[in-house]
Amino acid sequence: MDSHLPISGSLGELDVAAILARMHVQALDGQLKVAAARFTKTLWLQDGRIVFAQSSLADDALGRFLLGRGVIDAAQLEKSRRRMQKHHSRMGRALLELGLLTPEQLWSEVGAQLRAIVFSLFPLRAGRYDIGRPSEDARENIQLELPVPEAILEGVRRITDGEFIESRFAAGTDLFAAPDRAIGAVTLKPHEAHVLSLVRAATPLDEVLARSELLRIDTLKVLYALRTLGMVCDRPQPGRAQTPHSLPNPPTTFTSFDEALQHYNTRFEYIYRVLSKEIGPVAHAILTDAITAILDSIPPCFQGVEIRANGHVDGQSILKSVWYENFAEASGEFLRGLDEILYAEIYAVKRHLGKEHESLLLQWIRKPGN
Repeated sequence: MDSHLPISGSLGELDVAAILARMHVQALDGQLKVAAARFTKTLWLQDGRIVFAQSSLADDALGRFLLGRGVIDAAQLEKSRRRMQKHHSRMGRALLELGLLTPEQLWSEVGAQLRAIVFSLFPLRAGRYDIGRPSEDARENIQLELPVPEAILEGVRRITDGEFIESRFAAGTDLFAAPDRAIGAVTLKPHEAHVLSLVRAATPLDEVLARSELLRIDTLKVLYALRTLGMVCDRPQPGRAQTPHSLPNPPTTFTSFDEALQHYNTRFEYIYRVLSKEIGPVAHAILTDAITAILDSIPPCFQGVEIRANGHVDGQSILKSVWYENFAEASGEFLRGLDEILYAEIYAVKRHLGKEHESLLLQWIRKPGN
């Protein structure tokens, strides 16, 4: 983690699903703490997965959770509590010692308990979130291995608050398909795939609702999940700012900083592959020098930019630094910076490989679909 953390805000501005999606896209490991009126719950994220969850609510404790599921009864819960106090052990250990759970059941039930804590956060409308660095000494033996995209999809599936779902969409919304821009792989159920199939370019929300085989609230719930996962978007995406050297056929459908960076990284990777094929490993140093030479003329968020081994611009520090920015307002400067990097790399190809390679490179970039 770096100096951009901690990050804080209100759930009235970003709901939990959106926060998790942004953390995943920006590769933010650490603790997501959500404080509401009656409780505080914390999720631990590592390498794109939720690995642990904690709640201040007594009802979320393992014993009460098992009681609610009918795994143990009230007398057994009280007995296990007395054993905990006597031996200063944890509930799971006490349950094992009393023969109320097998080791296999313990792992399974704790996993279910942690998931329940995670999913309980998705319908929250009010509260505060804080994203902090990972704890150095917090290591739990029983952990989740829950990929964030899967957590988002399942968390939205479990929302029963119809008013919350309705509040996620404005009247007169148009929906846009966003193929190949999902934040991660998920498996849709048939009814979810059906709703996704109804979204084309600029499809009115009312049209999707009218054509869906599902009830209105169920259709909206699916659309909310798909939108959060990046598979659809709900507004015309603003056009990119033109630069003095702008290429023909620029994309005009970006909705986020991450989406724009992904688009440009396709070009950066291609340039790197061309240069690397012709001159070998020194290609990485050449492109790094080309970007370093223009740092004074591009937006501040690019000042710590690095190039990955595949030629991509490393987005982690860049995206963290624009976390609070409104994309519609800040996209012009952000895209200008990416354009400047692109032209610096094209110029580096021209210098080292000649005009013919530059011309072929520009032809590839201008080709529709690239």
